Amino acid sequence: MALISIIYMGTGANRDTSTLIKDTFKQAIDSLAKDYKGSSLTDIFITVDKESGEVAFYDDEENKIAEIVIFNWVDKVDELTDETIVSVLRKVTERLDEENMFDSLDLFKPFSVNYADENFVVMEELLLISEDDVVKIDNDLMEKFDREFDEFLDKLLKE
Repeated sequence: MALISIIYMGTGANRDTSTLIKDTFKQAIDSLAKDYKGSSLTDIFITVDKESGEVAFYDDEENKIAEIVIFNWVDKVDELTDETIVSVLRKVTERLDEENMFDSLDLFKPFSVNYADENFVVMEELLLISEDDVVKIDNDLMEKFDREFDEFLDKLLKE
């Protein structure tokens, strides 16, 4: 499988960060659709090196399939939080899902797109597709469930 490397150095208004990541992710999906050597794809991992600005895409066998360097992230490395990165990656992933880009892949369900650290430890699940259903994990929803469960448990223990 060919590794797709993109280095974007410009700062044009029409080429914002999410568009650059989305275009690279599309190329990664196209590459997986054509050249994936595994049995069936179960995960795509996305890693971000804040120091270098590298956003890398890996298949479930930890083979790098695409990368892009986002130089404006390097310039803001002190301000760049995981929450910001997750927000951008989630929006890109949701847009690709809305465009049915994952349909071209030979998926083994459940399939997930994950934001992971350099050791492929999942830090955030961005998308989960299982048995013809798409489940999008939203932190606000999980926080609401957590809060409601805590309230329910407090109420139950008081009785």
